Amino acid sequence: MGLQSSDIILVERSSTLYRETYGNRANIDSSDLLLVDRGGTLYKCAYSDWPNANSTDLILVERGGSGGYEIYNETQSNWAFPAANVDIHSANYAVPSSKLTFSYGNTGNDTTNFSVFEVQVEVTDSGNSSTGHLYIGVRNTAGEGATAGYPYYGDLPIGAVQVLESDGATFLQDDYIDGYDWNFALGNVASGYMEWLTTDSSQGGTGVITDEDQNPGDPTTGFEFYSLGSNNATHGERRFSHDTNGTGSSWVGAAKGISTSSYPGDMSAVLPVGTENISQDGSGGYVYQECSSTSTGNMVWIKGPEASNGDAVMTLHNGDRIRICYYGGANGPDAAKGLQTSDCVYLRWHEE
Repeated sequence: MGLQSSDIILVERSSTLYRETYGNRANIDSSDLLLVDRGGTLYKCAYSDWPNANSTDLILVERGGSGGYEIYNETQSNWAFPAANVDIHSANYAVPSSKLTFSYGNTGNDTTNFSVFEVQVEVTDSGNSSTGHLYIGVRNTAGEGATAGYPYYGDLPIGAVQVLESDGATFLQDDYIDGYDWNFALGNVASGYMEWLTTDSSQGGTGVITDEDQNPGDPTTGFEFYSLGSNNATHGERRFSHDTNGTGSSWVGAAKGISTSSYPGDMSAVLPVGTENISQDGSGGYVYQECSSTSTGNMVWIKGPEASNGDAVMTLHNGDRIRICYYGGANGPDAAKGLQTSDCVYLRWHEE
């Protein structure tokens, strides 16, 4: 018959039975048990083993309709297994180069479109959700191409960040009251960049970060975070700043951020994943790390919103989707000298 999102699956968790819809199957834990019929014999199958079960194995499904409810068997082969969630909680995760597209040869502060990539994440190996801190890191990879010595082409503008539920269409809504939707073109407001923080090599004791494997949320690393600053603040090196007038370097940067009317930061408009698919706006800005007078391999982290005392306020779930709108339209004069996609953008979730 083919499974539908409203179909109900019987699941056993810690000896307790419950019903879960097929559309919300991401909520099923790996240790939960499914009742499976194989050749007329019933057995319990751990959900983590279900992808490797026989394609002809059957599960019991309940479907409702105008004629009432019916029970039927569905084969394992008709179960759409999601891609494995990416672990961002036990180590820094380098976004694969296949998810990023950088262009070269465009003049600085170009007007081409922003792009959007997505990572479906695992944030805990204990349960299905955790409260913690979200970090996004950018490593300066300019100079790691065929021609070394051009780290000042390492600027990477970020226009917006969103966190969606596993269906990729619904904004995550949890204890964090301001919502999981930030368009940095909105400026110094909660749905803009106001609640995001940045490392800054010129302040405190963090210094220059060169180890991309260091956990930015581990207190023993000594990373300190500071406000991104007011609109058009002086752009310090090795830190993220907000900008509405483009970067100060040639061959890098976007002219503006993305539209605040199309993406107002109120959880009403989901950014679609794609390459150069989000147009620039006429007035808003973005955040980026200034790379003049820096070195190849230098790392900068931004940190998602938290309480005023530093406590975590964000709660993410395994299977949630993090979408980042970035500008890859001007990343150096040519591919040999410009920013490289490999080991450039990082994600990390630090559980409280």
